[in-house]
Amino acid sequence: MAIGTSKIGVLGGGGITANTQTFNTSGTFSAPVGLSKVTIVGKGGAGNSGGSGNSGNGGNGGGGGNSGTSRRYGNYCGCCGGYQLLGIAPGAAGGNGGNGNANAGTSGNSGSTGSAGNAGTASTAVCKTFPGGAGGNGGNGGSGGAGGNKGGSGACASSYLGGPTPTPPGGTFGAGGAGGNVGGGTPPPVAASYGSKGGGPGGGNGANPGASGAPGVKGGNANNAVSGGGGASGGINCRPPGCGGPTRGGGGGGGGAGSCGGGGGAGNAGANANPTTYSCVSVTPGGSYPVSVATGGQVVISWNAQ
Repeated sequence: MAIGTSKIGVLGGGGITANTQTFNTSGTFSAPVGLSKVTIVGKGGAGNSGGSGNSGNGGNGGGGGNSGTSRRYGNYCGCCGGYQLLGIAPGAAGGNGGNGNANAGTSGNSGSTGSAGNAGTASTAVCKTFPGGAGGNGGNGGSGGAGGNKGGSGACASSYLGGPTPTPPGGTFGAGGAGGNVGGGTPPPVAASYGSKGGGPGGGNGANPGASGAPGVKGGNANNAVSGGGGASGGINCRPPGCGGPTRGGGGGGGGAGSCGGGGGAGNAGANANPTTYSCVSVTPGGSYPVSVATGGQVVISWNAQ
């Protein structure tokens, strides 16, 4: 039994002096002979902390960039004020980013709130219960990651046999499209008809150009939700005879990868228990009563002279 802190009072008619016993740990209360009524003030342990919030989901990757179209023109027609179109090789669409996004990726979902903490353990004495403190609230869920941007489109290219704007003998190339975002797909080199790989470890492959005279090739799709699609390759056209290399549309840039979701917040601490008071509790003179005190709790049993 825990040692009591005595408050000596005058003897009552039953010969019982006023007194107090404080229990900071579990023990046994032995009622003095002649004692029949006591007052008990007690509290349980503090509540448990809430759980941390869950991290947000990563954003979806963006689609790969579209490629440029190639056009081949013949001699300039002065009477009609233009060039004769001899051939056209259209560009192609970029590969899909995460979750089938052809355009910019969507943001990830926010994480869920953490679980609330359990209430603190109660203390008990003389068939009375003294509740513990309330559990802490769970932490907030983390924010979802931003979606990746769509890769930039490759530029179109045209070649001309003659007239006011003849094409140089080395051929014509459209500029490569820009990558989706920081850490995402990278653009192909300027004057390249190759598509660029999508951002992220599972980014779609950039397309290789087809044969001369062929249209562009679609970029590869992303292999997971957070990576970007591959850029398409540009269309390629044969040049008119004697006028140098082929005409190539620019390749599309790779789609950007989605960013990671934010971490969840820490759970809140549990509350301390509030004291509960029971007055005029009947006890059996000379009886023994177990007192269970929760960690951090307390039970105080007192009585007036009787």
